Amino acid sequence: MDLMCVARNICLFGIGSSLCVARDAYLKFLRLDKACVLNDDWHSQLLQARNMRPEDVGLFISYSGQTEELIKCAEAVKKSGAKMILITRFAASALSDLADYNLYVAANESLFRNGAMSSRISQLNMIDILYTAYANTDYERSMARLCATHIEKPNYKNAKEVKRYAGTE
Repeated sequence: MDLMCVARNICLFGIGSSLCVARDAYLKFLRLDKACVLNDDWHSQLLQARNMRPEDVGLFISYSGQTEELIKCAEAVKKSGAKMILITRFAASALSDLADYNLYVAANESLFRNGAMSSRISQLNMIDILYTAYANTDYERSMARLCATHIEKPNYKNAKEVKRYAGTE
C-alpha cells in the first residue's frame, strides 16, 4: 500500500477480461484523485510502460500470468525502474517472475475458459481490497474526495416523476 500511496502514477495493465478489471480500478482511484493511467489497447499499454519512471507503479492484472502482450509491457516497466504489482492466480508464471509483488487470487478456472467468470470476480475483489486500503490510508481526504466526485442521480419518487424525467409524460 505504501508503494501505491507514494507513486506518481498508478499505471494499469490488462488484456481481455482483465482489462475490464483494470477499468474498474481506474474508476475507483479516479474518484479519490489518485493519478492513474489506463489504456484500452495493447500498443498504448506498451507505450505507457516504456514511458514510466521509477516513481510510478505498474498494476498488472492477468489470471494466467502468461499473456504475451503483458509480458512485453512488464519487461518495459522493469527496464524503466518502476515497481510492478501483479494480481494473478497462485502459480508460477512469466509475469509473477517479473513482478515485485504478487497478489494471488482464489479462482479455480481453466486457462481455456469461456467467460473468465470466477477469475474476474476474484480480481475485482482484490481491486476492492486495494481501493479500500488506499482510501483508509488518509480517510478524511478520501471521504472529502468521494463527496466532491459524487455524481447526483435523480430521486425517483414515483412513476409519474420517472416519466416526466424521461420526457415520456
